[in-house]
Amino acid sequence: MTTSIRPLALAALMAVAGIACAADAPATAALKICVDQDDPPFAAEATPERGIDVEVAQALAKQLNRPLRLVWVQVPNRGGIGKALRQTLAAGQCDAYLGIPQGPDMTGELAERKLTQSGPYLLLGYVAVAAPGRPVPTTASLRRARKIGAVSATPADLYLHRMNLPRAPFPGSAALLAGLKSGEIDVALIWSPWLADDAAKGYVRGTESLGDADLVTGLTVATRRADEALTRDIAAAVEALRGEGRFDAIAQGHDLPKITPP
Repeated sequence: MTTSIRPLALAALMAVAGIACAADAPATAALKICVDQDDPPFAAEATPERGIDVEVAQALAKQLNRPLRLVWVQVPNRGGIGKALRQTLAAGQCDAYLGIPQGPDMTGELAERKLTQSGPYLLLGYVAVAAPGRPVPTTASLRRARKIGAVSATPADLYLHRMNLPRAPFPGSAALLAGLKSGEIDVALIWSPWLADDAAKGYVRGTESLGDADLVTGLTVATRRADEALTRDIAAAVEALRGEGRFDAIAQGHDLPKITPP
């Protein structure tokens, strides 16, 4: 009996075509996320495997089942984050931009560039700090303090002035720690990311909220308003991961203090 070669040839052709189609099929597109190239403890291009925002980006990409591609951004001294957003996210260089603070000024800037932002993935704020070996500072001890230090012209400095507390302005956070150690001041109000630095280890942190919304801000993810599906997906991912405590765990791993909303 003679066997026709047509079915065999057809099967072979279909197999080859299938392989070709599989090769031509696009892979899942990488999620391109912009992060600051020099902003420890959040991100630093010199140590690209470590950083709060690096790990937040990894968690978001995993939640969305997308491979991740980090886009390192040099935030300009002139124009700051607004200019960086215009040159990167608004220009299509990335799909999302991490570390965008909440606030009316930023909301307006985002709207001007046709961008929007998610809910907060982390809260940052000012923390009452005492010298090593001292009692944990509280809102009550602030009222009894002889002198309270803050970096001049910051929300913490304005808060002390507004509350009529004995303020002592300093040029920077390192000077505040030195002032605590020398006894020049009893308590300092320090921006929480600075406390993740090795220089701040051993200093005593307060855990009470200072009860003022001006001393707290949320970090969000910015996206293009036109990318409606991605914007919804990222907003949902942020909410889900925050609810699971994933972002708090990332922050804790970097010794970033947890901020309680006022």
